[in-house]
Amino acid sequence: MKGSSFQLQFHEFNDPTTGMRVTRLTPTDVTCHRNYFYQKCFSNDGRHLLFGSWLDGDWNCYLLDLTTAIARQITEGPGDNTFGCFLSPDDKYVYYVKGGNALRRVDLDTLEEKVIYQVTPGYRGYGTWAPNSACTKLVGIEVAAGDLMSLSTWQEFREQFLRNPHCRLISIDIATGRSHTLLEQSRWTGHPIYRPFDDHTVAYCHEGPLDLVDSRMWLINEDGTNIRRIKNQASGERCTHEFWVPDGSKMMYVSYLQHDGHDRWICTADPITLRNDVLMPMPACSHLMSNFNGTRAVADGSGTPQDMADTGGHERDNDPFLYLFDFRTKETKRICAHNSSWREYRASRQVTHPHPAFTPDEKRVLFTSDFEGEPAMYLADLPA
Repeated sequence: MKGSSFQLQFHEFNDPTTGMRVTRLTPTDVTCHRNYFYQKCFSNDGRHLLFGSWLDGDWNCYLLDLTTAIARQITEGPGDNTFGCFLSPDDKYVYYVKGGNALRRVDLDTLEEKVIYQVTPGYRGYGTWAPNSACTKLVGIEVAAGDLMSLSTWQEFREQFLRNPHCRLISIDIATGRSHTLLEQSRWTGHPIYRPFDDHTVAYCHEGPLDLVDSRMWLINEDGTNIRRIKNQASGERCTHEFWVPDGSKMMYVSYLQHDGHDRWICTADPITLRNDVLMPMPACSHLMSNFNGTRAVADGSGTPQDMADTGGHERDNDPFLYLFDFRTKETKRICAHNSSWREYRASRQVTHPHPAFTPDEKRVLFTSDFEGEPAMYLADLPA
């Protein structure tokens, strides 16, 4: 029930391989997960953490006080997109999409809830909707209702691509609730993200199995003009998990390309010149997230990619570690073992994915894992 408090018990241990201190934040007998890796989950002072959980029998949003270990329930009822939820820049509100049809805002002082935007009739809200830096507007994807599958399995992920769903990339004004369409196409479209501190530039992707998408990453002006490809992918190259470095300087992404004894590379793209640079190779990792200015990043070791139709050349045993990358020194260090299963669970492809990210002070890394039972959230110290 909204407003309920849950006293959690933190548990600390040292990783047996690296010796790093790890703190389990949530219990192992109820599903808890962090939000999507580029959505704001920590309060500015680092004392509170927004997360999704099944504590009340539905996917709902909770705010955890990291000093008292008390979690407060922020939303209630079925249909919450707990991966897409985020904290406002001033830490006063939580935004989330409910039931695939309404963008809502919750006041964290009163828990009063307001519908900001109602999805266009005949459409469903899809994926993660992301704000501009000032949180005065958001970009999101609407999909024709009859075209959108539940996407709870990787098989459905492949089938969704083959349907060529009719999609609209929209921008929503939070103050007025009005939207305008940047792009409309019968092609699966996803990952909309405003460039930080630049409301004129929006990134999006052509979604689907990586080996079936010729060019995944795109930019468009907020007025719907100047569509441009971020990268002309090389033959056999697959690109994924793109995100803006939080200071807005670069787009960072993962490139799958076999050469020089490696098959996964950390790359950046300049949003003005569209110059792409390879920063360094990385182990068999999936999700990548940088610090504020893009000098370091964390990533989760994984195995054979699940988002490819043909994984030829990219088959790997599961790598159970989290990694820290320093782009100034080109060093790669193990942080700790996440040991997550990567399984589909509770009709979700994402709930067991680690999705690591830095804490605001960049001293620890947040991640999800199910290695002790139900998916739970952890914080791990970073190596020096």
